[in-house]
Amino acid sequence: MKVWHFVFALFVCSHVFGQVGFGPEIGVGMSGMHFAPSTYPILYTSASVSTMASGRAGGVLDVPLNPHFYFQAGIDFSRKGASRSFSYYKNDSFNEVVNQTLDMYYAELPLNVLYKFGKQDKGRFYIGAGATPAYIIAGTNKLQDHAVFNGTADNTNDNLKIVAGKTISGFDVGANFFAGYELATGVFFRGYYLVGVKDIGLGTEVDKNRMWGISAGYIFGKGRNINKEADDLIDHSTN
Repeated sequence: MKVWHFVFALFVCSHVFGQVGFGPEIGVGMSGMHFAPSTYPILYTSASVSTMASGRAGGVLDVPLNPHFYFQAGIDFSRKGASRSFSYYKNDSFNEVVNQTLDMYYAELPLNVLYKFGKQDKGRFYIGAGATPAYIIAGTNKLQDHAVFNGTADNTNDNLKIVAGKTISGFDVGANFFAGYELATGVFFRGYYLVGVKDIGLGTEVDKNRMWGISAGYIFGKGRNINKEADDLIDHSTN
């Protein structure tokens, strides 16, 4: 199906089942990484990962496909990353221990399908899933490095700017899973989990983002209370 066919179908659905809603969303939570060092060309001897605080903020578009199924798209700015420690050696005369903190900021385009229980003029629960393409726009790579070469120790500390394609891959894709509750007024809450499906490592390791948390937002749009508005019109007509 061509893109304009899909857009036209969404436009028709939105007019049949209610107007498109839109509004802000903000969330807080934690992030981590799946970190799997390779054994070639560098031999890693240990590796561990710790989580760090994360968050997201942006806007959401809420498109009804029928009374229960909805399509949601948005634009988010999120913080992801993790702290990790690893050690490796290249030969018997050289070994190294690194403590690293990756603090990464992404622009995201979440694309989700939701199922909303109950009626849209009442508070109702919902579940959903989808995908989030993302691209890194800023970040820092903080390193504490302890190396031993031919019996001589060398300690360094660096706070480097993350460069897409050099530090990590710039493009990322995650799978979304969430559940929440939407009030008739348009206020909503949800818990979310995002798991990276793309390896953003650059050859010597496998790196995949993880993020989970809670968020809240508000959906503007007359589609939130269509049935209530119809009831109001009936009541007014009888006066």
